[in-house]
Amino acid sequence: MSEQGSVPAQAGAGEKHAQAGAAPDDTARARPGRWGVWIAILALLVALAALGGAGWLGWHQYREARARASLESQVAVLRVRVEASAARLDRTEAAREARERDLERAFSSLRTRLGRDRGGWIVAEAEYLLSIANQRARLSGDAVTALAALEEADRRLAALADPAFRPVRERLAQEIAALKAAPRVDRTGLEARIAALIAQVDTLPVAGARVRPIGGAGEPARGAAAHGWRAALREVGDSLRSLVVIRRVEHPTRPLLAPRERYFLYQNLILQLETARLALLGSEPGIYRSSLETAGRWVAEYFDPQAPATRAAETEIRRLAGARVTTRLPDLSGSLRLLRRIAGGTYGPTPTGTGAGG
Repeated sequence: MSEQGSVPAQAGAGEKHAQAGAAPDDTARARPGRWGVWIAILALLVALAALGGAGWLGWHQYREARARASLESQVAVLRVRVEASAARLDRTEAAREARERDLERAFSSLRTRLGRDRGGWIVAEAEYLLSIANQRARLSGDAVTALAALEEADRRLAALADPAFRPVRERLAQEIAALKAAPRVDRTGLEARIAALIAQVDTLPVAGARVRPIGGAGEPARGAAAHGWRAALREVGDSLRSLVVIRRVEHPTRPLLAPRERYFLYQNLILQLETARLALLGSEPGIYRSSLETAGRWVAEYFDPQAPATRAAETEIRRLAGARVTTRLPDLSGSLRLLRRIAGGTYGPTPTGTGAGG
């Protein structure tokens, strides 16, 4: 009996020893399970950050595509406007050249008919000069050339010393005084300033967001070594949260332009300034000012407002837009009509169609 009683006792002792040995094994198996949970959380955070980055990149590419399409469309429209303005200028120049050829032929015919008569020669030259003055004043608004032609015609009549033409000289004096009093338009100076502005377009810096470097890139690893895996995980989470920044802005933020888009932006601005230059030469103040106003808006919107070159360009565009580009010149046809009437009675009829106001 004593031997049989000792057997269960030994069996119980063995079971207790087995249970005591199994407890450390369960603890060892539980530790990898907790690590797996933290690793899964970290992987989820990384996946969310990657998903957010992919979404932002897709939105950025979409905005770039829209901006590129808009710029290309504006370039096409401006190119059509520039070509139309150039065509109008070509037609105006062709009409002016044809008119000058007609005047040259009429003057040659008049000179041939008058022969060697000195008085007739001088009258013909004065008539030609008055015709040029009327043509430049009416078609081109060129007060400088018109004034020079009037003054030269007056000198020719003064050299003739014929009292019959005194009324013509009196009328010429009135027209010269009125022309001198008219406001002047410095087209040459304005065109030179626009050309200088066009040459500086490529130096304007495009506006862009300033990127603040994220510090402490190596701190999580040092923290992990110093404080353990929980501190390292906390620092990794802080770094991920720092990647997402919410700001409240007054105006919509424009995406950075790709090199191809920057090229179209520069070309677009140059085309606007070229349109203003052609409108200046063609005496079209509406197109001139609207083109400069558009160029000014683009400079303010797309280029770095803190750059000295940008501020200088904005100031120059505003000054050009406010400059006088057209003026109403006085009527200069009275002296020409009077000269023809007096010359017709003194030196015979002059050829018809040799000038304005005839």
